[in-house]
Amino acid sequence: MLKCGMSEIVITPKLGSPIPGSVGDRFASGTKDDLNAKSLVVETEDAVFAIVALDAIDVPRRLVESVRKRVFASTGIPAEHVMVSATHTHTGGPTIRTSFVNAVDESYLTWLADKAADAVVIAYTRRSEARIGWGRGREADIAFNRRFRMKDGSVRMNPGVGNPDIIEPVGPIDPEVVVVRIDDESGNPIGVVTNYSCHACVVGGTEYSADYPGELSRTLKRVLGPSIVSLFLQGASGDINHIDVSGRFPTAKPGHYAAMGNILAGEAMKVREKTDVTDRLSVAVKTGYVPVRFRTPTEAQIAEAQQVLQTAEGGAPATEVKFAKQIAELSGRPPRESAEAEIQVIALGDLAIVGVPAELFVEFGLEIKRGSPFPYTIVNQLTNGSVSGYVCTREAYRQGGYETRLRTYSRLQEEAGDLFVDQSMLLLDELRSHML
Repeated sequence: MLKCGMSEIVITPKLGSPIPGSVGDRFASGTKDDLNAKSLVVETEDAVFAIVALDAIDVPRRLVESVRKRVFASTGIPAEHVMVSATHTHTGGPTIRTSFVNAVDESYLTWLADKAADAVVIAYTRRSEARIGWGRGREADIAFNRRFRMKDGSVRMNPGVGNPDIIEPVGPIDPEVVVVRIDDESGNPIGVVTNYSCHACVVGGTEYSADYPGELSRTLKRVLGPSIVSLFLQGASGDINHIDVSGRFPTAKPGHYAAMGNILAGEAMKVREKTDVTDRLSVAVKTGYVPVRFRTPTEAQIAEAQQVLQTAEGGAPATEVKFAKQIAELSGRPPRESAEAEIQVIALGDLAIVGVPAELFVEFGLEIKRGSPFPYTIVNQLTNGSVSGYVCTREAYRQGGYETRLRTYSRLQEEAGDLFVDQSMLLLDELRSHML
């Protein structure tokens, strides 16, 4: 017998709070649409697990631990069976200090942890006999690799629409749309889980917004009913965003996030309607930890940063000054040797959900999917408390570019992505063997 419950709770902060996700300070002046915490609880005879996705740019580890502790106390769901992730909206609440701005409000984080736990507890109390199925679709026209090889040999992020010096993108996208259909025993929709890989940084400005995942939710509610819950899991998208440099798709137009959400909703609905559901499923959860080291500034980087700061008044680009200040800050800190990164895998029949704690380059997500022994695999980034910003490919570190640059928020060792993939594959193989 399979039971399921879903819920959503508004987590929009007060106006005037700092908004992370930009190179400069922003403070909330309004609300374009509410932010939410959305939860799914699935229980079978084998096990029970919960997923809660927050409309936030990221979630700190201490928030995850607080959520898990309260969920266990209220429901008995083991802490290691609770997955906490962020949709990565760049117009969300003050949860983290990013590379350039300190957008942390401790009172909001405490409140957010309670709300996230509430979402799981409500979903748990709502659980009833249900049927679940999954399928895959494809959407290749709203996401683009944002790193480009230029005529001067450099690699640049988002070099501008119509830039004549662009040669080609240096990486792929992941067009797969994985959809999980959740119905009650009578066939009425309870909710939809959608997994797609694209930065949720479309809206911009100083109004709170859940970005295109929010519009995805609103569209699905219009079709399936206002009580359904649309849970979005952000795929590996460290080097993927919405900007079409060819100009074919006018991505800078107002409301483009809504167009993206509607397009994605259309694909999700198509997949959902083709998907069969069942109430006979096995569930298993497994967690592993990867020890990772942190990069520190080299003598050359420190010298270069000092030079930039010395000439800042003479017209050094503002972004370069910000990066230089990051290097100066790191050079004055005691070195942080290592940390443990949690990799979590939830298996539900032939579907696996892999939770990775970073902004993972799409190449790693594709590698996990290709090697997975499960017929369907979701990669869910920014899960269970990020270790440190971007996780780039080794080739990307050689190429350079925005994502690879050392700063306080993003400085994992260059091998981190390979280590995450290896741990993911180990857990996937162990779970598949256990379930067969």
